[in-house]
Amino acid sequence: MTTQSPVRVLAGFDGSDDAYVALSYAIAEAKHRDADLVLAHAIDDIVLNSAWGVVFDPEEIKLNAAEMLARAVDDAVAAGLERSRVHTEVVLGNPAAGLTKLSQNAAVVVVGRRSSEQGDKPFVGSTTLGVVGASHAPVIAVSTSDDPHELRTGVIGVGVDTSARGADALRWALAEARDHGGRVVVMSVCRVPSGRWLLGGQLTVEQQDAAIEVTRQRVAELIDQLSPEFPDVPVDLEVSCGSPLDVLTVESAELDLLVLEVHASFPTYSVGGLIRGLLAHGRCPIGTITPR
Repeated sequence: MTTQSPVRVLAGFDGSDDAYVALSYAIAEAKHRDADLVLAHAIDDIVLNSAWGVVFDPEEIKLNAAEMLARAVDDAVAAGLERSRVHTEVVLGNPAAGLTKLSQNAAVVVVGRRSSEQGDKPFVGSTTLGVVGASHAPVIAVSTSDDPHELRTGVIGVGVDTSARGADALRWALAEARDHGGRVVVMSVCRVPSGRWLLGGQLTVEQQDAAIEVTRQRVAELIDQLSPEFPDVPVDLEVSCGSPLDVLTVESAELDLLVLEVHASFPTYSVGGLIRGLLAHGRCPIGTITPR
């Protein structure tokens, strides 16, 4: 007789401000799911061998990482988790690869977006991008730049492209809304072409209306396929024309979570420009899921 492995929430933790936001979010997820919490810190092996010929002691670095994780464990226990259900992992090697490997046994992965400012341009850490592109489990990326809500808005957004790809993202969003209470807003944005060779870069009103109607029909069919599995979850559909990044960034300020589907491909597993942009500029936690 085989025993079922416990549900696990995996959180990447490096002691940064965004990591503490991820820790708080992961603690809440573990409580809600009645799951074990795994706090992981990956030590980049590039750091161990510097360009100046200085060789760092891996054991000392691992000890420092373990001490940092121990403080995070104390925070999780103080927040109400049982100490026996909070675990730590210190991994040597590429951080994204290490977290991706650990994600095989996780129900969800929570990471900081590592957004910070370089002049006026926020950027996203390479570890976050790597995990989003290759994780075996859904990923929720959070940041100190997320707009704080005193109370949940009760709205989960889903970005679906105009070809109606996004069944896995929609199913995840519907499940989250069912489990947490709330509704789902499915958003699809018809991209307005730029360039002077196409009607001065502008679509006519008639062309915009036609594009919106075709997209609405496609996405409505997707919703009709999945919504019967979640009969108690209200679903709204919003279709517009414009810049997908601009529209979804503005809408994200009113959401508890914005979910998107990742279509990364071998060998780079790089994510698209829209997801990169939302990880940098989004104003709520960004959830990503890769179809399997």
